[in-house]
Amino acid sequence: MIEKSVLSRHAYVLYTLAHLKQKANVRGTFLGYLWWFIEPMMLIALYSYVVGVIFGHSGIDRILMIAIGVTLWKWWSTSLSSATTSFRRYKGIVTQVKMPLPILPSSEVFGQTYLFTFGYLLLQAVLLCLGYIPDVMALLYTMIISQITITALSLGLAILNVFVRDTAFLVGFGLRILFYITPIIYSRERVPENYQILVDLNPFAHLIEYFNNALIFTDKVNYSTMTLALVFSICALTSLIALCKKISPAIVRNV
Repeated sequence: MIEKSVLSRHAYVLYTLAHLKQKANVRGTFLGYLWWFIEPMMLIALYSYVVGVIFGHSGIDRILMIAIGVTLWKWWSTSLSSATTSFRRYKGIVTQVKMPLPILPSSEVFGQTYLFTFGYLLLQAVLLCLGYIPDVMALLYTMIISQITITALSLGLAILNVFVRDTAFLVGFGLRILFYITPIIYSRERVPENYQILVDLNPFAHLIEYFNNALIFTDKVNYSTMTLALVFSICALTSLIALCKKISPAIVRNV
């Protein structure tokens, strides 16, 4: 009973931090949450023009894959960027409040996931209007894998940023590079064979593929590989949570 009460309290803290952070982000802005529609739409239009008009790789599937990739990338990149600095940004909470430290970077991810739903619902409505019926089970599976994977990466980067202050700068630069080596504005088939290893080692490339299959190419859904990804992401997150708890005193001293 006590453990259940502690878990519910931690879940409430996680929700509160995520909710208040996102309300603070849109407070004072004229368009507020609409920016989660506007920014991806502008990027989708830009990349569709570059890929379709300049490079000649047009087609509705290609445009939809760009739309899916850009919407997802905004979710993942903003989550990682904000979570990386979470321990330092919430220094007062880290040093004065007794709470599990993994909650802080996790709240950043959950906050961005909350905003992501606005952009995703618009995207899903467009897909349905065009006749693309998603594989609901595969989509749910992929959402869970993505949430766990991004939370694990965020926690790892947040821990690293405490001890290596350059991490936040490297994350910003690294995300820009990762965007272009992730099959978003081009298909995986266009990557030369010698460089396919970059795609194989890129977790975002696999997540993009899972989403494309769940939303567009439902006949290509592979639950075996998705299950392996889920198990691996859970193991990674569990290990990082254990590491964070173990080195919590060092994090508090160095934050």
